[in-house]
Amino acid sequence: MHLPERLLIYHAGTGRTTFLACLKVTTLFGLAFFTFLVAPAYLAAGKPLWQIVGVTICGLVPFAVVSYTSSPFVVFIHLRLPAYARHPDRELLRRFVRNLPANTQLDITTMNLVGRPRLATVAVSDLVPVKEKLRIVNFIDTQASTKEAAAANAKLTRPTTANPAADSGKPEKAFKFFTTSDKFPFIQLPQTTLFGAPSAGNSKGVQYSWAWDDLLALMERRAGQPQNKVEGKAEGQ
Repeated sequence: MHLPERLLIYHAGTGRTTFLACLKVTTLFGLAFFTFLVAPAYLAAGKPLWQIVGVTICGLVPFAVVSYTSSPFVVFIHLRLPAYARHPDRELLRRFVRNLPANTQLDITTMNLVGRPRLATVAVSDLVPVKEKLRIVNFIDTQASTKEAAAANAKLTRPTTANPAADSGKPEKAFKFFTTSDKFPFIQLPQTTLFGAPSAGNSKGVQYSWAWDDLLALMERRAGQPQNKVEGKAEGQ
């Protein structure tokens, strides 16, 4: 029997995934409760400003902390296999993984603000091992990071004119840290470029979990140096 085109090589586990999704939803409800119910009630009752700000922070801080620290959490990783690597011969698959072409793609599934799946498709050559102090992160999509930095730099260095819209013939679009959507959740943050999928976190039920271990080792070899530390980095959550 031939292997599927998208081969599951990493799964964080049902228990951890469910717990984190419930935690995200709980902090979201807490934010809504303190911000839209308690804070207005305090305001209507004439409470001091510091108390109103305090109850608002009580809802905001847990939501912000959970959203920031859990954004790199990887739920699934699927390896896209070319036709010749989908042969039933498992030894052929092992040789393919250990000598992976640079343009091979991975489908990395994380979770958004409310615990719904969010998919990022990246090339293996764009992944570099890193570390971060406050979050479980072990690799970064350098291609996406480079594009974001170049776009931000272009906006900062673009020369100003009396009529900016005349440069391109189109209305100038303002830079946005988030975008709105007609689908829930209505606020969409940029796709994260940091990912956390350590080999120790792989579910025991994944048949081809060895492939992810080999990929992590391959990223280390291609990096040519120990894992770099990324401190204070806040890519799209």
